[in-house]
Amino acid sequence: MKLERSFYTRDTITVAKELLGCYLVHKTAAGVTKGQIVVVEAYKGPKDKGAHSYRCRHTPKMDPLFKNGGFAYVFQVYGHNYCLNVVTQKETCLKLFS
Repeated sequence: MKLERSFYTRDTITVAKELLGCYLVHKTAAGVTKGQIVVVEAYKGPKDKGAHSYRCRHTPKMDPLFKNGGFAYVFQVYGHNYCLNVVTQKETCLKLFS
């Protein structure tokens, strides 16, 4: 079942808990790749010191973090692994960067 954008615009903690066990699916002409979500972390945005968006820090690559829920932010960890962040709730800090 595809999750609608309204799923992601809810409370961050609720969304994180409900994503556990879901599958991330990518379909291309070459086939389908999928993986189950088995670990989640939840960060509460600009006021959370652990969040990339803490204090509304911003680079162009981080644009998805400041949009409405349902966007993804992917970044490289330690030079060889990738981390997928799922954006939740409503837009934040946009007035600072427009």
